[in-house]
Amino acid sequence: MYTGRRVENAIATKLNALSGQKIPTLKRGDVARYYPSADERIIEYDIDTLVYEARSPFQKIQIMHSKTLGNMLILDELQNIAESDLIYTETLMGRGIENYEGKEICILGGGDGALLYELLKENPKHVVMLEIDELVMQACNKYLNTICGDVLEKRKTDQYEIIVGDCVDYMKKFIAEGRKFDYVFGDLTDIPISDTPIGECWDFIRTIFEHSFQLLKPDGKYLTHGNGTSCLESLQLFEDQLRLLKPKVKFTTTKAFVPSFMEEWLFYQVTFA
Repeated sequence: MYTGRRVENAIATKLNALSGQKIPTLKRGDVARYYPSADERIIEYDIDTLVYEARSPFQKIQIMHSKTLGNMLILDELQNIAESDLIYTETLMGRGIENYEGKEICILGGGDGALLYELLKENPKHVVMLEIDELVMQACNKYLNTICGDVLEKRKTDQYEIIVGDCVDYMKKFIAEGRKFDYVFGDLTDIPISDTPIGECWDFIRTIFEHSFQLLKPDGKYLTHGNGTSCLESLQLFEDQLRLLKPKVKFTTTKAFVPSFMEEWLFYQVTFA
């Protein structure tokens, strides 16, 4: 690297150039090292090992090992969470701000188990988690148990229940039963990067909104992750969708730099207005 810089400086001096830049060499091989940021910049990771790889009926699942981040969950070629990312989970749940003791909680998604694991430390009354992909949970239980502990070992205990299936189907069932929660977590897909709120992902987000607020108690709260803070247009579209909800809601946001994303991420806290 230093030799390359010396050569660059020598050429710049000879040419009387004011500036120059040496582009790092792309590293090729059997292990993927490059993944996109939220706003589609390319990030190079210090990944040295493919720990696990499989394809479920829903997505491609990989666990990669990074020298600095530890094991990292990759779903459909997008980084999701790593052993380094406690700050992500703590910001999503508002640790130190929200009081979960004695509360009833519903997690939509959350297959890596990290959110469930951290919530159980707060002594809630009960947590139900709705996750569609059994294979993700099996992989995380084996290779990411530093972030999920042993919560993915069982599907039902006195403290929590993990239901494997489509969360929308079970939300409809809970609504029909009149079941209500103090907190609903949207730990599902990220806000899409798009110019307009049109398409399958946006339709899914609106469906999740509609059902989540029917499941919340009057003083309940919906908590979710958004996207990178650099994705201003998409975040604005998301907030516009929140403003269209009836009954009306209000929201606040928090930010955190997530190590495995290598960027700042935005999180939402939504309540009835």
